[in-house]
Amino acid sequence: MNNSSALVPKYMLDFKCIGTECEDSCCIGWKVQIDKTTYTNLTNVPQKALRESFRTGIEKVDTPSRTNEQFARMKMDGTTGCCSMLDEQKLCTIQATLGERYLAPICATYPRNIFWVNNEQEISAVMSCPEAARLALLNPEKMEFTHTEAMLQKNAQSKGKVITDQPNPTFMNFFWDIRIFAIEIIQNRNYSFPHRLIIMGLFCEQLQRLINQKLESESDIKGLIENFKEMINNNAELQDYGTFPQDHEFQFITLNNIISKNLGNIGSNARFASCVQDYLDGLEEHKAATEKKDLIDFYQDGYSSYYKPFMDEHEYIFENYAVNFIYSHLFPKSESRDIFKVYIILVSHYVLLKLLLIGMSIKHKGLTTDIVLKLIQSFTKTSEHTNVYVKNIIEFLTEKQYSSMGHLSLLIKN
Repeated sequence: MNNSSALVPKYMLDFKCIGTECEDSCCIGWKVQIDKTTYTNLTNVPQKALRESFRTGIEKVDTPSRTNEQFARMKMDGTTGCCSMLDEQKLCTIQATLGERYLAPICATYPRNIFWVNNEQEISAVMSCPEAARLALLNPEKMEFTHTEAMLQKNAQSKGKVITDQPNPTFMNFFWDIRIFAIEIIQNRNYSFPHRLIIMGLFCEQLQRLINQKLESESDIKGLIENFKEMINNNAELQDYGTFPQDHEFQFITLNNIISKNLGNIGSNARFASCVQDYLDGLEEHKAATEKKDLIDFYQDGYSSYYKPFMDEHEYIFENYAVNFIYSHLFPKSESRDIFKVYIILVSHYVLLKLLLIGMSIKHKGLTTDIVLKLIQSFTKTSEHTNVYVKNIIEFLTEKQYSSMGHLSLLIKN
């Protein structure tokens, strides 16, 4: 495949920005870095009024840490978190007055993630964009992939490149085998989604052992994949979800602690803040419940009464979320050769979303696709665009020694 095409999930073919109709804004709630070329272009436009507004609305990075890529940043309103370039309709004045070619790379590219795998471009979308999330997550069919036109304009931001054909054998020589198998596990609808996530974890755990022992030959990696395929189809113990224990108290206390410890990292993300408040309001109802139940029992009742009935019919939402995560994070790529850590990040997203949705479902006496989409989109905006949030989660699980498959399965299963 030549460089003029890109591999994409099929939902990308239908994606386009819906502008003022969007329920959120991609220009609110995080830092927007400006490269030197963009800064120079904007602060030297012929139109005096525009030139002055750009010089006022953009600030250079402090000299010691300044690079050509991170040369300046957009000023954000301290109260609303809005970019200084937004107009009253929350549309970008740069794009409206000068066109897309004047945008900073991140603005010209978002919500797209662009990578190169060998000599082929890959494009996916970040689920912090409501419209992209709607298209990607709410399709009940299995996510499929196709080719479309590559993004090759100068201000399209590529996040990196992967070369899978390594001279010395490593697991990355089998990048596609591992990646495709991980997606096959997640899309295997013979199992419930939580069950699939645990199976993927068991596979990642064993794959990580091979990597740690430098057993990365074709027979090692492909042999493991074939062994797991056989187990998925024929191993009665693996096929039985009841094999895996559950501990509602451990699950709730651990995940609620993570949410509580990160309340200060929500920032100006009002949509996520409202979801967290709905969660807290839902749990607060246990105090007024007719039957005075322990909070853990109340939580599990909420799962059984409100969350589970909805998710039994809409498991494809989390399935699509996980497939998009695997694809857009270039799984199993890992700079530290720690692919199990990438899996932990995926699990941490799922279990925290599940926890919040259970509380929200109690408050709303059920769930809708709008409620679920709002949470996933706003959570992604906080977690994937703020390194602190995910960093705190990983550190918490590591500090408590909860990052083993045994503990993670307790967080996954209700």
